[in-house]
Amino acid sequence: MTTPDDPASLPPAGRKRGLSLRLKLFLPLAVLLIALGAATLFGLLYLLRDLTERTVDQQLNSASEVMFREFRKQEELLLAYANFLEQFHFLSERFAQSDEIGILQDRLFSTLEKENISVTFLTVDSKNPSPFPFLDDLFEQARRSGQPRFRYSDQLNGEPMLIVAAPLLVKDQTSKIMLMQASMGDDFLAKVTKPLGLSASLHDLSGKLLASSGGDLTPLNLQPGQISQLGSTGKLYGEHETSNGPVRHLLALIPLGTSDMVMLSVESSVAEFANLQRTMILRLGLTVGAALLLGGIIYFRAVNIIIQPARELSDAAKALSRGNLAYRIDNISGDELGEVAETFNQMAGELETTYREKAEKETALVIAQQEAKTKSVIERKNREVEKANEELRSHLREISALYQLNQAMVTAPDLNVLFDRVLQVVVETLGCDQIVLLQYNPGESVLEVAKSLGLNHDALREVKFSFDQGITGQAAQAMRQIYVKNVEKDPRYLNYHGQVATRGSFVSAPMVVKGRLVGVLNLHKREIDAFATSELKLTQAIANQAAMAVDNAQLLEKARDLSNIDDLTGLANRRHFQEILKREVAQARRFSSSFTILMCDIDNFDHYNSKHGRMRGDALLRQVGQTLLNNTRGIDLVCRFGNEEFVVLLPRTNKQGGLAAAEKLRQCILNDKFEGAEESQPGGKLTVSFGVTEFPLDSKNIYELLNLADRALYAAKKEGRNRSVAWEGPAPAPE
Repeated sequence: MTTPDDPASLPPAGRKRGLSLRLKLFLPLAVLLIALGAATLFGLLYLLRDLTERTVDQQLNSASEVMFREFRKQEELLLAYANFLEQFHFLSERFAQSDEIGILQDRLFSTLEKENISVTFLTVDSKNPSPFPFLDDLFEQARRSGQPRFRYSDQLNGEPMLIVAAPLLVKDQTSKIMLMQASMGDDFLAKVTKPLGLSASLHDLSGKLLASSGGDLTPLNLQPGQISQLGSTGKLYGEHETSNGPVRHLLALIPLGTSDMVMLSVESSVAEFANLQRTMILRLGLTVGAALLLGGIIYFRAVNIIIQPARELSDAAKALSRGNLAYRIDNISGDELGEVAETFNQMAGELETTYREKAEKETALVIAQQEAKTKSVIERKNREVEKANEELRSHLREISALYQLNQAMVTAPDLNVLFDRVLQVVVETLGCDQIVLLQYNPGESVLEVAKSLGLNHDALREVKFSFDQGITGQAAQAMRQIYVKNVEKDPRYLNYHGQVATRGSFVSAPMVVKGRLVGVLNLHKREIDAFATSELKLTQAIANQAAMAVDNAQLLEKARDLSNIDDLTGLANRRHFQEILKREVAQARRFSSSFTILMCDIDNFDHYNSKHGRMRGDALLRQVGQTLLNNTRGIDLVCRFGNEEFVVLLPRTNKQGGLAAAEKLRQCILNDKFEGAEESQPGGKLTVSFGVTEFPLDSKNIYELLNLADRALYAAKKEGRNRSVAWEGPAPAPE
């Protein structure tokens, strides 16, 4: 008997051995246990995080609800007092001589003082300025509506207060404004939030801090998307890292009556919850790991005992497979594997007796069958390889063409160069005899010849196709490829309106990107039915890729134009103005001509902004810019130079002409109507001042020329504004 250790039983050299049965039984269980443990850990982590976030969010939401109720309670209290004082005011005027009214008034104001509420009666008089100018808009809202209006502000005495302005009517006319104030500052916030272990702050809608409960508060820096979400939902949750650990916060809007609202920020530290999460996850991970390790050891040992007979069978099968027909299994168990072992010994004996008789015959038969099979497989593989090579060459052509078009998209500086490269790629890939690229003109709804190859371009220069003309128009209208095997037999083919004569096969492929027509690519071959199916597919792919390239080039040109425009006014921006100014200087020096610069500034613009706010100030800037643009020539350039400063470039204009143009523009501004000018501008009219300089009379240096225009503008301001002043000083010495 031989053993597995005999040389005859050793595995052949270079043979790779697979996983053992023991590992096959053990590994799936190990992987399953590890996956279940990992899923348990991740599930618990998710549940803990979700529970923590929900707990903190409920705490923050409860605090915001408490704050909302406190504000609502204070509003209702102020409204009740306002209504009572309004009625009492009417009684006091009606019974002014009654002593009882005076006693009731003293008691009423004593009650208000105990509630920390102060009351002020303001006489409505448009001639006398209000003692609280920052509340003028609130008083105006109360007068217009005839109802009390609320506001939360810290501008009265530096302490945040809830303010209500109530109009007092006499014969349907507002005679006085009753101003009531209730203190709701830092102490109020601390009283509400400290028992909950939270920090809170109140802000106006611009983000300015009005009151806080103390402690370290996160600066309120809201993004436009967060502001939009806060305005639509009324609440916004967030979390961020601080030096003391993670902090969860809630932003909520608290309405003040129907006229105003205030922004509430409530914060809570979640560092303690985060530490608890890490501790629980660590302990659970150690427990699961220990359980997995112990279970794996026990299972591995049990598997070793179970598969021992199977290993003996494996060793016997290996010996038998190597030709050791005398090998027998000695240790036979009493289970199913033992029966298999007995059967194996019987089979080995039978094989040993018959092997010698049939070995030569079977070996010869196997060799013959293997040779036939090998020959058939080689022939089939050769056919498959040839087919795969043909498909690979086709795909390589397509990939090469698309790659070249992608390179053109990146490197082509303009559409003409891009069109040339598209035609070059088509010729190199498909070997066409003639190519025509037509660009779609959406303004006239026609296709115009942009580039051609192999045909007389001058003859095609004026050729246009509408959607109902020829094969090209049909392909563009249907946005699908049309293939004609022989153009001489197709009446739809128009030979480009008779300008050229072609023959053979023809493909018209629409150039479409994002469902939008860009153009049409026409390909010609002199042979009939010369386009294969793969070439037609490649043609459409090239047309689609070319459409993307043309669309990207057009978008790039639009982006270049937009980079020269001021976002607010729609005029040229300062950078574009300086580029045009440098070109104008070069033109003036080349042709010995001159040009004039007008520097314009809006008078008392800061008064307008202070009175009406930045939003209306921006609208005023747009209107002034459009007035300047509408009253200048087509060759002039109007630019927004600074905040309220504009610059006008007047080519081929001397200083006298520039001064006349400045006076014309100044008069146009003076005669135009601007909303809000009557309340904020001296004389009730918006005015501008101009400074005028001429190149090269005043200076040959553009920066010095702009400086002189600014100095002339300063002189106009100094002389009283609403005027145009030309620079009259000596020209600076050349550098």
